Amino acid sequence: MLLDARHALRMLANNRAFTVVSVLTLALGIGAATAIFTVVNSVLLEPLRYRDAGRIVSITTKWKHTGRINPRLTGGDLVDIRQEDGVFEALSPYVGGEVGVQLGGEAQFTGVSLVNAGFFHVFGVLPIYGRTFNDDEAERAAMVGLAFATRNFGSGAGALGKTLKVENRAYEIVGVLPPGLQFPDKCEVWVAAPVTPDNLNRTAYNYRAVARLKAGRTLDGARARLETVGARLEAAYPDSNRNKTFAAIPLQEQMVGPVRSTLLLFLGAVGLVLLIACANVANLLLARTPSRAREIAVRAALGASRWRIIRQLTIENVLLAAAATALGVAFAHFGVEALLRLAPENLPRIGEVRMHRTALAFAVLVSMASSLLFGLAPAWHASRVEARGALKQGGSRGVIGRGSGRLRNALVIAEIALSFVLAIGAGLLFRSFMALTTVELGYRAEGILVMYAHAPARTMQEHLQVGRLYQNLLGELREIPGVLSSAAAMGLPGGRYGSNGSYAVEGKHVFAAGSKMPHAGFRLASPGYFSAMGIPLVRGRDFTAQDVYDAPFVAVVSQALVRDTFPDENPIGRRIQLGLDSPEKWVTIVGVAGNVRQDSPASAPYPEIYMPLQQHPFYGNEVQVVVRTSMPPASLAGVVRERVQAAIPETATKFTTMRTLLADSIATPRFRMALVAVFAGLALLLAMGGVYGVMTYITVERTAEMGVRIALGATSRDVMRLILARAVLLAAIGLTVGLAASVALSGLVASMLFGLEPTDTATYVGVSVALALTTLAAAAMPAWRAGRIDPAQAIREE
Repeated sequence: MLLDARHALRMLANNRAFTVVSVLTLALGIGAATAIFTVVNSVLLEPLRYRDAGRIVSITTKWKHTGRINPRLTGGDLVDIRQEDGVFEALSPYVGGEVGVQLGGEAQFTGVSLVNAGFFHVFGVLPIYGRTFNDDEAERAAMVGLAFATRNFGSGAGALGKTLKVENRAYEIVGVLPPGLQFPDKCEVWVAAPVTPDNLNRTAYNYRAVARLKAGRTLDGARARLETVGARLEAAYPDSNRNKTFAAIPLQEQMVGPVRSTLLLFLGAVGLVLLIACANVANLLLARTPSRAREIAVRAALGASRWRIIRQLTIENVLLAAAATALGVAFAHFGVEALLRLAPENLPRIGEVRMHRTALAFAVLVSMASSLLFGLAPAWHASRVEARGALKQGGSRGVIGRGSGRLRNALVIAEIALSFVLAIGAGLLFRSFMALTTVELGYRAEGILVMYAHAPARTMQEHLQVGRLYQNLLGELREIPGVLSSAAAMGLPGGRYGSNGSYAVEGKHVFAAGSKMPHAGFRLASPGYFSAMGIPLVRGRDFTAQDVYDAPFVAVVSQALVRDTFPDENPIGRRIQLGLDSPEKWVTIVGVAGNVRQDSPASAPYPEIYMPLQQHPFYGNEVQVVVRTSMPPASLAGVVRERVQAAIPETATKFTTMRTLLADSIATPRFRMALVAVFAGLALLLAMGGVYGVMTYITVERTAEMGVRIALGATSRDVMRLILARAVLLAAIGLTVGLAASVALSGLVASMLFGLEPTDTATYVGVSVALALTTLAAAAMPAWRAGRIDPAQAIREE
């Protein structure tokens, strides 16, 4: 075996061009596959980095008649679930997000969650400094992450005993947690919440909850107990809990579920690239076989068995794969870094993505599998060399037989077909993404600076005061040179904030639990918001400075709501009730605004109800200020921040632009499109290399025939046409196979497309034409060389 390995190394060293091309080709495939597997493994397969993470579940609401899952719970339902004994070792609700935190007179946006003491038991996390709070310290104590403590207090120990404020409520820091806990959503501050939720009604889904299963309890057992609780509450509260039950979902599944299909799509795409790379190397090996025919014939003549020859060639293939693996792992390292730069920020567990032993083991397994894929068939064909013919002078040509040529053609056809499948996927995702970027949004995103602002307020008086200060601030911002207009809102398109719920129309619905009422998104806005955002007011009026808390409540509704609720009526003047914060108050519709794609360009316009900020003060201290400007928006961030700090001290601010929010809302489709396009381009490059190799091989094999044809009167164009015809035949078969495979697999990307079907004719035609032309281009050089053969020299050499 050692002797075989030494001989294999010598043979590879003596054929450097072949070795370098083969290793690079395989390394690209192995590196890409390892990089994608690293991400898939870190996000989907690796357990969460908590103690006994498999026992951590998320408690959700489930509707029995539709199967729909709501990840949130109502306060009343949460209390009853917590009282269920024998299932959970610990359970904690959590609610929060990125809000303003005040430290020593300064404010910063920080991830904050309100949790119970059981939260840390659920995750099995102990503080590295201090202690955890207990439920008796509700609204008085806080835990912080080590990074937060170090950033603000110099060290973890230095944070103990210090005070931070959230919504003007002071919390003493009693413990510092290790870096491993950033749940939920990159949280850095956990404050003690009351054991009993503030809102106990059973129609407002305000809370999320996590729990740890008791040792020995199964997920199915927990689900059965939750369904029992749901049945009991449905009987006790038929109005609010009809058809409602509860479910336990593994926390990891809930976290990574939204990206599972995208990551598996990448894994499948890179698998096709690896197959094409293997086919390419197999073609190189087959092309190299005639030049080794004499060597193999000598071995056979000296008594080497077919198995012995196959073993020798297989060792060479394994060495090729090993070298490609070493280089591929290096490629994978850079590939993972590139993937993380391209990946959207909301990719779950993105901070945990890294190469480790599992990824390296995957690379080795892929390498060994690849060596079998690209090596067995060429080795088998090489072992069938006809010794007598190969030992003759010039007898290497033709000694392998027609089977080798058929295999080479089959490999090229497979490469073209697989490239077609990837190109179709990339084409569909590209056209879908372009549709997203050109769809009518309902607003104008260009030229808008967005400022997130959170002013601390806890009492009603404080909220009202903040609302008035914001209104004055908007007037001051309009005086800044270059500012065209300014407004504020809670719930910008593409932003993180917003609410939704049911509403009742006077004379049509009864606003009560269990009643069938229409549903809409709830947005708060200041006067001038529609103008600043470029949202048309198609009927009625905008909000004014007189629409304050003590004035009659008003609202502007969207055209989608008018379509659904007032199809043949004038909605102006109609009254509605809604459960934002004052369901007992009637709200008069005073205007109709154009439809907006609120969540992202992919979301269809939804019924929306806009309400004045100052009439709903408890939601009005955390707003998004929009400043439309004639200058580059980011250039005004500094002066806007100064005006805010002067007008409302201790206000946390951060800046972005409307264009950035829009881009972030389609980050996942862009990521899918870009990565699949890269894979498709790599596959196409490899496939065209295969076409070039086969056409070159055919030209060499048929040199004498071409010489005879030219000697008998054939023109160079005739010879070129003969070679190109073979390329056209291979391309036609490959495209046909690829077309059938693409149609069969079209359902895999259907849910990822916007504005077109997975069998979109234009995409299929465009990709077919492009691939056919590319195939002809790859065959053009070998065909040109065939047309310039010197007939006398070709016949003499034969």
